[in-house]
This record gives sequence, C-alpha cells and structure tokens, in this order.
Amino acid sequence: MTHDKITSTRETLSKDADHLKREAGHMVEDLKKHASAHVDAAKDKLNDTFDLARNCIKEHPLKLIAGALLVGYFIGIFRRR
Repeated sequence: MTHDKITSTRETLSKDADHLKREAGHMVEDLKKHASAHVDAAKDKLNDTFDLARNCIKEHPLKLIAGALLVGYFIGIFRRR
C-alpha cells in the first residue's frame, strides 16, 4: 500500500468512527426520553391508584376497619395451628 492510500483509509475510518459516536449519542438521548416517558406514565398511574385508595378509605372507614379486624382474626386463627 502506498502512503496516500493508508492516509486515506485512516481518515475514512476516523470519519466513520466520529459518525458512529454521534449516532450512538443520538440513540442514547432517544432512549433516555423514551424511558423517562414510561417512568412518568407509571408515576401518574401509581398516583391515581393511591388517590383512589385514599378516597375509598375516606368514604368507607368503617368497612376498612371491619376488613382489617377480619383479616387479623383469620391470621390469629391460622397462626395458632
């Protein structure tokens, strides 16, 4: 190989490597945005579920207490055996 051909090949490889680095950076940014969107959606869904549970507890506190006593009773019965 001649010196010019080696230099040309090195420059081409360097340009290709730079292009790959930029593309990888873009892919990482896209992945971050996508993951962030999924995390935000999961947070919203979880907050909605907690709000629903909180409202249910406020509207029916006696049912909650009765259910808790019933669960405690059954746990007590099964632990004795």
